Amino acid sequence: MPPMPPDFLQQLLARRDTWWGRESTGTGQGQSTGFNDLDRILAGGGWPEQGLVELLCPLPCPAVLHLLLPVLASDGPGARLIANPPMRPSATMLARAGVPLDDLLILRSDDRATLLRASFEAIAGDTVRLALLWAPGGPLPAGTLRRLHLGAQQGRCLLILVRPRQAGRQPSPAPLRLDLSCPAPGELTVTVHKQPGGRTGLHCRLPLLPEHLRRRPPACRELPALTRRPTPEPALRTPLLRLPAPVVPEVRP
Repeated sequence: MPPMPPDFLQQLLARRDTWWGRESTGTGQGQSTGFNDLDRILAGGGWPEQGLVELLCPLPCPAVLHLLLPVLASDGPGARLIANPPMRPSATMLARAGVPLDDLLILRSDDRATLLRASFEAIAGDTVRLALLWAPGGPLPAGTLRRLHLGAQQGRCLLILVRPRQAGRQPSPAPLRLDLSCPAPGELTVTVHKQPGGRTGLHCRLPLLPEHLRRRPPACRELPALTRRPTPEPALRTPLLRLPAPVVPEVRP
């Protein structure tokens, strides 16, 4: 075997299609998730700037919206898209969280093909910086996932796709896949299913609500029973006057 040229390795490393592995330092160039514990277990230090991210959880998983409120409210040009949400988002709640409603788009469609096509056109058009898509019913083909990932990269958009947990057994082009579960009200456990340049299996627990709202209400049997007793009538201070019985005159034949 002839010896390799001394500059062959440098030429190979200089290629744009050469992937560089790195250690998980937790201090990458990603955008912060708004949760320090989650940033710490992600190899990029937060959400990636663009491309496909998958969240695997029991659908409909409304806690996803609470998880993404910090990035939805972050500064930066571009629109935000919420596609196929399980429930209609509250405009009041989003505004209180700092989400600019003027830059927010809500996309709904009962037709699966129309929803996926409209989502692809939105993320690939270089106008949407963040898109949150709840996957429509049924498994998504690998070609559809690859097309969404390439479209998000083309439009420099971060596409977060919410999928059922059983979809984690299928291969996906998404570089980052997270598994979500809700062990208690107002709390979310995040486990790294897959990430580039970092370890998998890392997990953290995130509080999504204040402590007083995360407390479970007491059981009904522990609550004091409320009984309605008749209110006693107040006693009269002065007795009632008793009138003499009327006298009936005697009638003689």
